[in-house]
Amino acid sequence: MLITISTPNLCTEYKQLIEATYEQSTSTYVVFVGDGVYAPALNIAFFERLANTVKGTAKDKPTLNLSFLSTDADTRGANLPEHFNPISHKELAAISAKNQHWIPLS
Repeated sequence: MLITISTPNLCTEYKQLIEATYEQSTSTYVVFVGDGVYAPALNIAFFERLANTVKGTAKDKPTLNLSFLSTDADTRGANLPEHFNPISHKELAAISAKNQHWIPLS
């Protein structure tokens, strides 16, 4: 499952969707693009709690991959937490090709 986030402000419904997707999918990719690269800083408590939940899971549990488009972060001067992975456009295309189900949040 791929969730792309292009908005800096995440409403309660978006946060619930991210949590539910993580719990129900074997592998979830959350990629921050455009102005969405500000979302981790504006919602830091949510993402820290989510990251801590993932760290405590067993190997057979779902995985959550938090990434951001590096060019968008660089252009906007956004600082993202260390547990978020910078990716290129090429890597985003590869992730997109691997995932049949997309959920864009904007």
